[in-house]
Amino acid sequence: MSTRVVVAGGDARDAWLCRFLEDQGYEVKSFGFHVEGVRPFCPKDAPLNIFIGPMTGIDAQGRMETVDGEVVLSSDILHSMSEGAVVAAGLIASPIKERAKSLGIKTIEYRNQTTFMWLNAVPTAEGAIKSAIGRSGFTLYHRPIAVLGFGRVGSILALRLQAYGAMPEIFDRAVEKRAMASAMGFPVHSLDPKWCPPVDGVFNTIPAPVLTRQWAEATDPVWIIDLASKPGGLHPSIADDAAILSRYESYLGVPGHIAPRRAAEIIWETLASILQDQSGRVMRTQRGSLS
Repeated sequence: MSTRVVVAGGDARDAWLCRFLEDQGYEVKSFGFHVEGVRPFCPKDAPLNIFIGPMTGIDAQGRMETVDGEVVLSSDILHSMSEGAVVAAGLIASPIKERAKSLGIKTIEYRNQTTFMWLNAVPTAEGAIKSAIGRSGFTLYHRPIAVLGFGRVGSILALRLQAYGAMPEIFDRAVEKRAMASAMGFPVHSLDPKWCPPVDGVFNTIPAPVLTRQWAEATDPVWIIDLASKPGGLHPSIADDAAILSRYESYLGVPGHIAPRRAAEIIWETLASILQDQSGRVMRTQRGSLS
């Protein structure tokens, strides 16, 4: 018997996820969006094995934002799922996790998985660079760029910028992160704009209000690209400053926009690795088969 999977679609990556899973031999249905060649899900369909919600998550009432609007992971759907089934989404509210657990259903929040975060850092970095190219009137080659934060995204971004021939300057509060960046050959500074030389642009990866007026004035960047998750890195004191906002962009959901096919693979690779660890069975994760 084939494994039955439902994908609730929030963006282009979910459409590619449907196609990817079909190529892997799964029986796939879409929920809340249309994918050519994929049957839409009806809550009265046969019991499910895997339900995959969107990156934005499932709230306490089971609601999800999809392309076609709001859909709901109802109690009826949960009760129809087979024992040992899986509900996955970017985030899952506690009431849904508790209800699923009581029914013998596993839950996975893939956005919080280390595997997902590292793999997702690559398209995020590449998309950020694509957005930055051409904004200053210069190439990236031999140009100074500030990178705030040297976590997963910051470190991958710095390496990609270095490969372009740019000159990234790393800023981080943590001594260990600065030491890591220094060991990799980057100029490092504490998180204070007074240490920053003039730069073409600033990438922020820190999910805290670190982008203050001092950053905009001391470094005078042509552009500021904020990759931090909501509410982002812009300090409330400059949230209405037109001069700064003209240079500022909050760039969220980058993988789904810049590389939806790879983003779909990353979601499934993350889920498959977790399911394999839990069951001891090897899940199908072949890459490059998207048609």
